Amino acid sequence: MPSTSDLRGQAAIVTGAAGGIGAATAHKLAGRGAGIVCVDLDSDAAAEVATSIVAAGGQAVSLAGDVTDPSLGLSATVLAQETFGSVDILVNNAGMGSAMRPLWEVELEEWRRDIDINLTSQFMMCKAVVPSMIASGYGRILNVASAAGMEGHALSGGYSAAKAGVIAMTKVLGKELAAQGVIVNAIAPALIGSGMLQQAWFNDEVKEKLLGRIPMGRVGEPEEVAEMIAFLTSPAVSFSTGAVFDLSGGRATY
Repeated sequence: MPSTSDLRGQAAIVTGAAGGIGAATAHKLAGRGAGIVCVDLDSDAAAEVATSIVAAGGQAVSLAGDVTDPSLGLSATVLAQETFGSVDILVNNAGMGSAMRPLWEVELEEWRRDIDINLTSQFMMCKAVVPSMIASGYGRILNVASAAGMEGHALSGGYSAAKAGVIAMTKVLGKELAAQGVIVNAIAPALIGSGMLQQAWFNDEVKEKLLGRIPMGRVGEPEEVAEMIAFLTSPAVSFSTGAVFDLSGGRATY
């Protein structure tokens, strides 16, 4: 039986790798032997994560780019193949929250931005890596959704809709790739102590309200999310695909 802790010889693309969940995931996968392509809009921060992985004895390179750019997925795939010889794992982590206001007050430009960053970007990354995974007969794709996509958060309509789309897309890809050696799953985190908590709209009142919904009474940590991602992208997970795994401290609704 393959080990969940041995990723030697594999290459992973991690988007939103500059901080929070992305950085923790990049370090976690690298620590298990994978070569990492750290993708982020913040070129300096992505390079810093890659440098820290190498300093710790791992393998990593960075790639600066906007996940809404249709060419980024192909660039990341080519970089992984040229640097490490393959692309075996994709972690679609990049995303951001939306403006806190009622859905009917959301401007069309804001709505499109929410969908582009949080859903379409993941579609484009999957579109870029899947052909090579099919060709090799192996792949692991992990899409970061959200509890918002499962519940629908008031005052966060665009983000909730996008993350619900990520969940549906994961189920579709899981079915389409089930017989081709490519496993596709998603996670649905609730409140995690990462960069999103620092956004201007995420004030103490909002945070306290959301904490009140979590039976464990605390936020999750990026390291806890990274551990789940590492498990779900390991060779040992071979009979679960198109599934959504909860990371909400007991808050899950389904």
